[in-house]
Amino acid sequence: MIPSATLKLIRSLRVKKYRDLNRLYSAEGEKIVLELIGRHPGGDHRVERIFATREWIRRNQHLLEASGIGYTEATPAELKKASSLVTPQPVMALVNKPEDRPGLQELSATPVLGFESIRDPGNLGSIIRTADWFGIRQVICSPDSADLYNPKVVQSAMGAVARVKVRYLELERLLREPVMKDRTVYGTFLEGKSLFETRLRENPLFLFGNESRGLGPAYDPFLTARITIPSFGGRGDGSESLNLAASVAVVCAEFRRRGPV
Repeated sequence: MIPSATLKLIRSLRVKKYRDLNRLYSAEGEKIVLELIGRHPGGDHRVERIFATREWIRRNQHLLEASGIGYTEATPAELKKASSLVTPQPVMALVNKPEDRPGLQELSATPVLGFESIRDPGNLGSIIRTADWFGIRQVICSPDSADLYNPKVVQSAMGAVARVKVRYLELERLLREPVMKDRTVYGTFLEGKSLFETRLRENPLFLFGNESRGLGPAYDPFLTARITIPSFGGRGDGSESLNLAASVAVVCAEFRRRGPV
């Protein structure tokens, strides 16, 4: 049984203020929880406690005992009350929210994805999962973007929040930092040089704009090139633009397919 105070805590984690205050976030679903259990017993993204049905606990008893993580048996009705999902899962976990580490040195020799004002939590989660798939471990978001530990982000990312480092920084300020000196920066736009015809250099920074407004002109002085994903649907007959998460997937796939020059 989930104590009422704990249930109240879990539900409060839907709000960023309480995630920050308690240094916790919630993760729901068997795949995500098992991945977090198997990641490591301590450190960042440490699972603090698991809440699950009797059947789920029975099936995973050996993993729970080996991990040493505490767990509470819960009824489907209790999990429904705690869940932020339309269809509650048989297991959920309270997970340690890592401390932010301000150092930028990790950005110096690796590809980076940067985002201005990404507002849709589902989009951000899908992007983090895509970055993880293509082995890109560094993501920068402007401070007004969706929170990494929003339940919709965690759910969409499917465990990738524990592998991809997401930082919230003013992008213009970042681009002026010494670590970004001489960095190749590609800005993504509706109009620009075709991605498929652009020379992609090693360890670039790909900049993506807000879902509806795109990248603002403030970034122009920092850009090595303006790139676009060309449409093959025919002018005036096809969609006006790609979904942001889809655009990220295309750019990452082309970058990894060709390899850096």
